[in-house]
Amino acid sequence: MSTDFQATLKALGKQAKKDAEARAAAEQAERKRAEEEWDFAKAVGGVTPLKNSQRYEAPRDKSPLKPRPKDAQTLAEEDYFYIGHGSTDWDEPPASFSKNGQGKNDLQRLKNGHYDVVADVDLHGYTQEEAQQVLNEFIEFVKRRGVCGEIVHGSGLGSSGYKPVLKNMTRRWLMQHPDVLAYVEPRANNDGAVRILLKRNRPYGAEE
Repeated sequence: MSTDFQATLKALGKQAKKDAEARAAAEQAERKRAEEEWDFAKAVGGVTPLKNSQRYEAPRDKSPLKPRPKDAQTLAEEDYFYIGHGSTDWDEPPASFSKNGQGKNDLQRLKNGHYDVVADVDLHGYTQEEAQQVLNEFIEFVKRRGVCGEIVHGSGLGSSGYKPVLKNMTRRWLMQHPDVLAYVEPRANNDGAVRILLKRNRPYGAEE
């Protein structure tokens, strides 16, 4: 794995941990507030409420705080690309995929190693949400250095019920991402990884 991306991935892991801590703190605060409201309602159960004064009260924002990444090269959270978890039983994605008119050529070149693999990433140990965060950062990392990268997602044999949850999610994510042109399984008899091809970055002002 590229040293630069290892550093990026390490920073992303720290950010994900901070996000999880922030969500846990918000949930704990919400539970405490609900308990306090329950105790108060129980204590004043016999009190008659005042008539409605028709005073407007702004709706309360209950969404948890989400700290923004501090790294200038890190994507803002609103720019992340996400898909739903969906089913992993009947909609298993194909071993290879291409979405443009040169599909067969792209797939063959990917299999033959025509494109330089500029970075790789291993998604083992991540949840589906964390894996999508890593994939977003990985796509941007590869785009700054070339058009081809490799993603190790595993075969899913160690998952609960032997369902390839992370494998299926990763491939569906790649199929829907606007910058991904194609993916293939780079090694025969091994469905635990994919090699991807991305759109080339066009210089600013270049004609389409």
